[in-house]
Amino acid sequence: MRADEMCRQCCKKKIKEYAEIYQVPGERKEEVIREAEQYLDRAPDAWSAPRMVTGVLELMKEVSGNADPYERVKRDYNLLLLNMEEQICRRIHEAEDAFRAALQFAVTGNYIDFGALSEVNEDKLKELVEAYDQIALNPEELENLREELGRAGSLLYITDNAGEIVMDKICIRILKELYPGLEIKVLVRGEPVLNDATKEDAGLIGLDKIAEIISNESNVPATEYDQISDQAKDCIRDADLCIAKGQGNFEGLRECGYNIYYLFLCKCDLFVKRFQVEPLSAALRNELRM
Repeated sequence: MRADEMCRQCCKKKIKEYAEIYQVPGERKEEVIREAEQYLDRAPDAWSAPRMVTGVLELMKEVSGNADPYERVKRDYNLLLLNMEEQICRRIHEAEDAFRAALQFAVTGNYIDFGALSEVNEDKLKELVEAYDQIALNPEELENLREELGRAGSLLYITDNAGEIVMDKICIRILKELYPGLEIKVLVRGEPVLNDATKEDAGLIGLDKIAEIISNESNVPATEYDQISDQAKDCIRDADLCIAKGQGNFEGLRECGYNIYYLFLCKCDLFVKRFQVEPLSAALRNELRM
């Protein structure tokens, strides 16, 4: 998905925030901010917003020497959601429709996004979790997904953020119960970037105990199809269908032509306008029917 001018300006607005998070030395801060702005000005029109952000983050990392400033917040949200895991599983099993409930809970976790949001509020997250059954999912695509999973042999589940990945683990557990013959693989980020989930996060929460974890071998905060490894491309191509979480994965995979169900919360102005919804509304869309 090509970044438009709104995306470019949004990326620029976040440069100072990234300089603070990466703890860029004060004497270098203004210079680095100018370099980052110039980088965005030169970024090709064909690039997605996550691809643009990658260069900015690499610059911050190089100057500050701070490879993973989100390490602590990722761990904290992984542990927070792990403490809620069994309670959420019980609520799903008690729901009238466990399939829909699992997806509703999964999409609430997409709120934990330090790339799209300047502030992630723990109380707001708990509010979304408590009111999970009020989350509206496109009923037609929900039934399409249910039907396709029923006759599929393989699913690739493409994750987004740490913390959120616990909700993904829960969703995958439910899918394995509902579709015991379904082979499920999970795709994660190739290295630490923003608060995106990596193999380390998957191991911390025990996701590797229930599904094969594959790194996309990329430093882009998204699954950008032309930036990921051949193995990751093969997994997307060979799966009967994919579930891709988050706005970044939507931006990186849009128009790739594979059978992908996108599941995310609309968090930025562009997505709110594109889907004509209120902020933090859920989107469930299929790549082949958009």
